[in-house]
Amino acid sequence: MILQTIFATGLVGTCAGLHAQTNGVVDTSQRSTSVTPISTFGNRFQTALAAPAQQTRIFIYRQAITEYTKPVNIYLENRFHTALLGGGYSEFCAAPGSIAIQTGYDDARKMHRSKESPGQLWKLQPGQTLFLRVNEADPVDMKLIEVKPEPAQKELARTALQTHVLSRAPAAQSCAPIQTALSAPLTAGPDAELTTPVSSTNFAPAPPIQGTALKTGHSRAYALQSDALFEFGKTELKTAGYNAIEIMAQKLINDFQQVERIRVVGHSDSIGKPTHNRALSLARAEVVARQLRERGVKALKGFQIEGQGADSLLKTNCLSMLTPANKLCHEPNRRVEIIVYGARN
Repeated sequence: MILQTIFATGLVGTCAGLHAQTNGVVDTSQRSTSVTPISTFGNRFQTALAAPAQQTRIFIYRQAITEYTKPVNIYLENRFHTALLGGGYSEFCAAPGSIAIQTGYDDARKMHRSKESPGQLWKLQPGQTLFLRVNEADPVDMKLIEVKPEPAQKELARTALQTHVLSRAPAAQSCAPIQTALSAPLTAGPDAELTTPVSSTNFAPAPPIQGTALKTGHSRAYALQSDALFEFGKTELKTAGYNAIEIMAQKLINDFQQVERIRVVGHSDSIGKPTHNRALSLARAEVVARQLRERGVKALKGFQIEGQGADSLLKTNCLSMLTPANKLCHEPNRRVEIIVYGARN
């Protein structure tokens, strides 16, 4: 199963019914041939300024890597504030005291009923900066959790300001002018798209995977379906491929305390010449390994790479002629496996 992410720009249709900023009226009689879309995201997060002395500065955000594609509506004291997509954040100030914040995933479909709930009560102190992240562990009840400033800013560095809706909550105030940063700016790390050429000399060749015993609790195998990463017969990542690897990288980082070594094994179907299939599977494994490394996945003994071609088919009843039906039949066979050895969380 391939995980998906939605850090997207220009996503207008998804947010229909979420108080879009057009006053709800479109004049079709004077519509031009070109339409300027509503911008979903604004500037990327840079750094958090200190809170004004008589206000509380609040950041509410969703991580850039998410399985859930619908917006999370945020309400302040039962009034609509914003609809956060994955990788979006909202920044505002509020008066010290108590504030009730309601949240609801895909709330437009539920007629915005989440705003009627009591929500979570937060105590606000003057001069305080509060970082609240949407907890997506349970899509039915996506509540907010407080995050400490340093890890929060590292996560925020991968987000952008949510701009496709306007707050209608009186509790959301403009922040008084201030010039002092809460802390030094934090960068997001490697860019999502990398252009450094891949070379097999960057990685050690792996011994055959067949017959290797994996110790329970010390290793774990993952698989990425190649059709989600690459076009048929190609080694250049699709946009969705970058997203899938981004999610996988974060999963590996979260799943393991320490990684000893990582094996990345490419597999192809049996369509075409065996030599070509083996080279294709190796090249794809190299791409995935490089992307994982660039996204902060580290192994004490490094990465090992192998291209097995069609030697380890999962589905063996498919024909090897190039036809649409055979390509579809072979889809499970086109994959990249990631076997991680180390101490798991």
